[in-house]
Amino acid sequence: MGIFNRLKNVFVNGDYVGRDKIVYNTEPTQLMLLQEEYQEEFKNRQICTEMIDELNHYNTKKSKVRDLEVKLNAAGYSSFLDEARELKELVSKLIIQYQHYRSAQKIIAFLLSDVHSIFQYRIKPHIVNKQQEAQILELIYLYIECELSRKLGINALEIYNRQLRGMVFFLTGNCHLEWE
Repeated sequence: MGIFNRLKNVFVNGDYVGRDKIVYNTEPTQLMLLQEEYQEEFKNRQICTEMIDELNHYNTKKSKVRDLEVKLNAAGYSSFLDEARELKELVSKLIIQYQHYRSAQKIIAFLLSDVHSIFQYRIKPHIVNKQQEAQILELIYLYIECELSRKLGINALEIYNRQLRGMVFFLTGNCHLEWE
């Protein structure tokens, strides 16, 4: 005789689970909320004329200027140079494309901030130890492209791996990242 045959006049208040109950935390992340905000701004054509401070910080070159080529050559990664230039320009275009939406600027600034931290603490130590180029590219892929793609979720701005990888070179060219 099964359990359903034995239980009579039993009322379940809430979830009735026959075995394991798995609960997923579905609280929205900051990036999810910003993307929803962007979609509303876009739909309602709410534009802004100023760049937020944090994005302006990353978009501005620091006073001590050593360009992308000098940094990559000095660190021994000159083979990255052609792609680095192309991807740096791609990120500059991304910023220009979304410059009129405050929430989009916040998303890009959030990502640039994450790229900066990840590079400094997870990738740069390998660069300083003169790891091979393939290993550095793999670290950029694992720690920046994969992690940030996952964080993006719905990806309302359509930011792909090339732009995420390009953020490393954008920050390097604007003197926010050092390779030595």
